[in-house]
Amino acid sequence: MKLYRNAGILILVLALLFGIYYAVSNRKPEEKPADETITIFKTEKDNIAEMHIMTQDEDLVFIKDGEDWTVKGKEDIALVQSKIDSLAYDIATIHAEQVVEEEAADLAVYGLDQPAGTVNITLTDGTTKTFLLGDATPSKTQYYFMVKDAKTVYTVYSYKGESFSNTLDQYRDQTIFTLKPEEINGFTIEGKNRDKIVVKEKGEKAEDQTGVLSTWDILEPTEGHGSNEDIHEMILAKLPDIKVKEFVEDEAENLGAYGLDEPNYRIQFTDKNNRSIALLLGNRKDDMIYLKVEGKASIYLVDAAPLAFKDVDVFNLMEKFAYLVNIDLVDRIVINTEGKQSVMEIIHNPDEEKEDDYKINGQKADESPFKKMYQEVIGLIVDGDLDDKHTGKVEGTPDLSYTFYHNNGAPPVSMEYIGIGDRHYAVVKNGKSEHYILKKKVNKMIERLEAFEQNPTEKEE
Repeated sequence: MKLYRNAGILILVLALLFGIYYAVSNRKPEEKPADETITIFKTEKDNIAEMHIMTQDEDLVFIKDGEDWTVKGKEDIALVQSKIDSLAYDIATIHAEQVVEEEAADLAVYGLDQPAGTVNITLTDGTTKTFLLGDATPSKTQYYFMVKDAKTVYTVYSYKGESFSNTLDQYRDQTIFTLKPEEINGFTIEGKNRDKIVVKEKGEKAEDQTGVLSTWDILEPTEGHGSNEDIHEMILAKLPDIKVKEFVEDEAENLGAYGLDEPNYRIQFTDKNNRSIALLLGNRKDDMIYLKVEGKASIYLVDAAPLAFKDVDVFNLMEKFAYLVNIDLVDRIVINTEGKQSVMEIIHNPDEEKEDDYKINGQKADESPFKKMYQEVIGLIVDGDLDDKHTGKVEGTPDLSYTFYHNNGAPPVSMEYIGIGDRHYAVVKNGKSEHYILKKKVNKMIERLEAFEQNPTEKEE
């Protein structure tokens, strides 16, 4: 009996499963709901020729001029074109989230009697359309919206409403520095309480200067070679970071309120395309500075940090090697220390496939130790500018002097190190002194010269 009962249950289960399968297999597919998108307005973005946006704070008219948008009455203001295009896209296609009321009698309920924003557009065929933006809904996720002279009230998503109520500042280009740093070929920094700095790119002249790695000439307040690395890192690399943090005024009548009637600094840059820009810096406001571009009417607030180079000491922009020259351009160096003379010679082999020869005091030297010693001589780095008392010419007997003799027609270069005080030497180049160096650096070089003279080969002592 038990066996028959189990078999019966199994038959019932199979029958039930078959019935379910049959019902599912033969069920008619459900019809998809019709498109429920509510379109308020739709056109092509390029059909819009003018957008007039009025809010409590702004009255803006954007006009299409060729491929670009301008602000009517403020055509010189630079705009971020992609942001204006996004606004045009938002206006060109307006979908509603829902219809709130089709025959609205009391627009004040939705804030549409005195709209928070009014958008009037003119199309390329001359037709116009006006939209009204009301209050935010209680959930703050949507705005009430309608077409002017119609009675239907809709809701649109908050992002759409916000795009119709942006201020002009949100469309403005924050870029101030319009030149490319890599194309700059000169700059001037001057201010009320600092020395004027003038720096120019050497250009083709750099190829004619023996021993110079720098591509910059410092012309004021002293003359010298600029440090490529320091000029790039301290100044040129900072220029793209000079951006508007706050738009202050576009037509300022009282420049004195910002310290721009007599600017604290004037910083000018020129580029290889004969373009220039001069930045005028006024008063500080917290961590910002009032800035005006010379010849322009607008006043901005910018971060002070990227403009820290306004106070740079010219020494920090200079190439700091006492005298740097490629060994291939040198035939010999005559070094004098305390009545002793040492001569380092390079005998250049005209056959490029053969090695050069090296000598110290007439004795053959191996290439590696000779070049290491050469690096010691040209590697002396100055530590600062001399004071007025010692600048120009320093009297005294040098503890170290050496002369480079070149093979490319350049005149010899004489270097002298004359003691000033207990810790420093004045560095005198061809009779002119501008910088000082720590004595311990020079003494270390002399010690290594003496060791090299004792063992000018690579063999172990």
